[in-house]
Amino acid sequence: MKRLTIFLASTLAISSFTVCAQQNNNRVLIYGGEIYSADPDDPHPEAIGIEGKNIIAVGRYQDVLHQMGQDAKRVDLQGKYLMPGMIDTHAHVADAGFQTLTLEFPEGMKNAGEITSFVEKNKNNPQRDIQGIQYYSNVSLDYWNNINLLDTVFNAPAYKNIPVVLAGYDAHTGWVNQAMLRKAGITPEMLRTADSRIKAGTGLTPDGKINGFVTEGAWDRVLSSIPPVDDAKIAQSITAGANVMNRFGVTAWMEPLSNIRPLAPMFDANPGRSDEGLLPAYTSLAKAGKLTAHVTGLALVNINASPSAIDDVVALRERFSSTADFGLAGIKIFQDGVIEYPSQTAKLSQPYLNRPGYSGDNSLDKVKYCQLIAKADAERLIVHFHAIGDRAVQESLDAVACARKENGDSHILHSITHLEVVSPQSFPRFQQLNVAASMQLLWAGKDGASTMLVDGKVPAPLLQHLYPAGELYRHHALIAGASDWPVSSPNPLLAIYTAVTRIGEQGELPPDSEKISRAAMLQAYTLNAAKVIGRDNAIGSIAVGKSADLVLFDRNLEKVSIEKLRDANVIWTMFEGQTVYHGR
Repeated sequence: MKRLTIFLASTLAISSFTVCAQQNNNRVLIYGGEIYSADPDDPHPEAIGIEGKNIIAVGRYQDVLHQMGQDAKRVDLQGKYLMPGMIDTHAHVADAGFQTLTLEFPEGMKNAGEITSFVEKNKNNPQRDIQGIQYYSNVSLDYWNNINLLDTVFNAPAYKNIPVVLAGYDAHTGWVNQAMLRKAGITPEMLRTADSRIKAGTGLTPDGKINGFVTEGAWDRVLSSIPPVDDAKIAQSITAGANVMNRFGVTAWMEPLSNIRPLAPMFDANPGRSDEGLLPAYTSLAKAGKLTAHVTGLALVNINASPSAIDDVVALRERFSSTADFGLAGIKIFQDGVIEYPSQTAKLSQPYLNRPGYSGDNSLDKVKYCQLIAKADAERLIVHFHAIGDRAVQESLDAVACARKENGDSHILHSITHLEVVSPQSFPRFQQLNVAASMQLLWAGKDGASTMLVDGKVPAPLLQHLYPAGELYRHHALIAGASDWPVSSPNPLLAIYTAVTRIGEQGELPPDSEKISRAAMLQAYTLNAAKVIGRDNAIGSIAVGKSADLVLFDRNLEKVSIEKLRDANVIWTMFEGQTVYHGR
């Protein structure tokens, strides 16, 4: 996984572009620009007519003008580029928004003096402290290679009774000091009787002492010791996150852990119908007209849960699907973890080179798991699998195949997200099983995560086709755009650029055959993404009857060089006929 600082580009503000088709049946005629509709039947219409929240006319200028009438408000785009609001099929917007309310730990601090200076500078910063715990967010995984440095600072005598948590940007790992280990109850005595997930997720020194590094099961143990985030703070976090998404032209997303609060355990969690997580805050914002996006929520279900867990999700769906802009529509499964060192919890078909005989967890009860996924499918719930390793991808596809056999074709589009390593045998199964590929193609460039943290640790054959968008596309898989924000930037243009070029911070990631066209990526962030989040009847393209969700760019994303595409600016973003972001 890859960390990129969010680049909030300055945007061109032209007052004549401000669009607000509000009440009293205001009609707005938009014309005079280059329009991409994402509708294969009319990909480049001349004009659009909007009334209230919806698009009511699309096509030739004269035809749309005739339908809208001479009294319609006219908006001349002056040659700029208009397209549907973009859609992200996997973004933790509430968690990302929450991070903006916390203190980020800077990259690149190399010695104790730098860290101490940073800590001293922020000693009175209210964003740092969570009810007596010093909490730092978005921490680079590079620090896990120098835990002694963190130990020198945060286990000094002054921190004997001050708990400290450093949360890794990958959301799977962290480091805590001795005071926080005690608060979380992670002690040598506890580890002797702990379950295997906590033991495996607790870092130890060569002489067997706990060094503070925690991942997944042990990270859950730490999170369970942090006081719960309340609904008001969650609503504030969602609003902060939505504002960032709107700045990048994003007007819809799938929130994959909707029954989990920020800073709550998730990897070994078994949430039930009383675990509402983000659902009350999202629903309240939507009912109050304060949610500036269409959001599809997913409930976390443990991979080892019994099929009866689906009854709890159905009960939650009944309570939290009463608004048009937000609803609970599916489940999220952690099929595996992460591939990067030192966590190495992704499921591979071959053992990790530095851990002979180990290829990730291999304890899945596949018969019980088939029953779980089949019941979700029968209840018409979207199933969205987190799968990094090729064996995790195969297990996910096998579960869908089992559900299809059990239920027949429900026509529900399930999806697998991340897809860092995929075996060739799995490529054709996506189309065959009607499973979409929800891909974070911003990660498909050469950087530390795709080289240093996996080279020499993952078998070379598995690294030949990292993030295989090209192969999946050639095998007719439906590819949809996703960011996994806050793990990486939510800016779709950065992901499109990387998908087309495979260029990252350290150069181009081979092979060239895994590149994908910008046309495919524009579709991935519009109509394809709408299908994945289950809203293609209402959003995803500029078509009559759909929501008036639009984004105006300062240049034609189909025609400019790929470098200029990456740097394009959003002029304004419209959601349901109202401008929700205007460039400054």
